[in-house]
Amino acid sequence: MDPQPSIDDLASRDGFVTTASLAEALGVSRQAAHRHLLAAMRAGRLTRMGAARATRYLPTTPTWRFDLSHVTEEQVWSQIAASDAAVSGLDTAERAITVYVVTAMVNNAIDHSLGTALSVQLAIDAERIAVVVEDDGIGAFASVRRALGLATDLEAAAAITKAKVTSMPERHSGEGFFFSSRVADSFVLESNRLRLIVDTLRDDLAIAAAQRERGTRVEFKIARPPRRTLRAVFEAHTEQFEFAKTRTVVKLFGLGRDFVSRSEARRILEGLDRFREVIVDFEGVPGIGQGFADEVFRVFPSRHPGVRLVPIRMNDEVNFFVERALRASKSRG
Repeated sequence: MDPQPSIDDLASRDGFVTTASLAEALGVSRQAAHRHLLAAMRAGRLTRMGAARATRYLPTTPTWRFDLSHVTEEQVWSQIAASDAAVSGLDTAERAITVYVVTAMVNNAIDHSLGTALSVQLAIDAERIAVVVEDDGIGAFASVRRALGLATDLEAAAAITKAKVTSMPERHSGEGFFFSSRVADSFVLESNRLRLIVDTLRDDLAIAAAQRERGTRVEFKIARPPRRTLRAVFEAHTEQFEFAKTRTVVKLFGLGRDFVSRSEARRILEGLDRFREVIVDFEGVPGIGQGFADEVFRVFPSRHPGVRLVPIRMNDEVNFFVERALRASKSRG
């Protein structure tokens, strides 16, 4: 078993790794965990601090720090590219993805965070590229919640996944998070005690509890060579050069419970009229009610005939109510 992913996860979560935490994560003895940590040190991935049981292993990823009030995303990338020799080794596809993600996430921090400080980490090795962007602002979910008048940060986290959601529509399209997360193998956005996880390898989105209360932390990882190009991701969601296709994951709006009401349906549908095609993903949803299904698959299409709704990953109960609503829509159409 390769211990490096567990080492990276612990370092990202806690800022350091200990022999005990790695032994628990891997399910191995402390002696075995210690050998893995020494190997990571020899490879230049970790540096040791402290002694005996107080020993901690810190990641050696280079970090660049900026004042948010006196920097642009272009300046951030230029400084990173000029000071990190590994950037010059990226091929065209790898560089396009890295530049896009770094500048998009930095621009979000500059324009939306209301913070003062920014840090960027970029780790490049033979197997992968990892980016971490952090700020000390109000938090991404709080920013969206305030801008859209939502009741909770959880609603804001779910809303962000639909794309074209931004707290500054006059200056932003709301596309940066969406395309950055879809080109990644792993994309994690953490703020306001919530963690939004986009795992494209498993085709899954999830929201979980987190410790971070203020500020925003974005972590992005891709394999080398990349499994997808930035252009391919854009093309998959584009019609006639317009961002026209998205996916809404129903479970994110209700934490796994049944969806029964029209008001729940309207919350999920909010903003989807801006697209031509919407994948409605029911994975993990145990059931829905007649009113919910009718609102999504009959009422919404009747009001927005230019939007195609495509339901996927339904169990038998969900499929029954969806089919019933679709047939009612066709019979009244």
